[in-house]
Amino acid sequence: MALSDPHQPIPNTPLWLGAGGLLPFIVLAGSLWVAPEPYRPMLADWLRSYAAVILTFVGAVHWGFAMLHPKVGEGERDTIMAWSVVSALVGWVGMMVPLHNGLVFIAVMFVIQLSMDRGFARRFALPPWYLSLRNGLTAVVVVCVGRAAVHV
Repeated sequence: MALSDPHQPIPNTPLWLGAGGLLPFIVLAGSLWVAPEPYRPMLADWLRSYAAVILTFVGAVHWGFAMLHPKVGEGERDTIMAWSVVSALVGWVGMMVPLHNGLVFIAVMFVIQLSMDRGFARRFALPPWYLSLRNGLTAVVVVCVGRAAVHV
């Protein structure tokens, strides 16, 4: 089974919600180019906070998959649910460490989470558009958070 189907369009609702969710990433990361120096750490911290919240959401999607996917066995369900909270914990720790380290930590976790999504998609039937959406969203998030990490 292909991990994503470039020929099947992403439905409008997840596409627009996902794109809308990128706006704070893009605006905050972009503002680091133009904001006066004294404001940049604050803007990067706002970006880190938003990224931690979204990382929690991305992990929680696995909880939903585990509860609802008919092919997930009971033992797998426990493992997937346990994994789903790791992103929240990483986001939380990413908020407690120094700003640069937290941004890097969170960006790396987005990549790891995407890898887990790909593995999940290989094992279970997910909507063919799901990984196309996640690939695009994750790419933008990692560029924005990575840009902030380099800047602070």
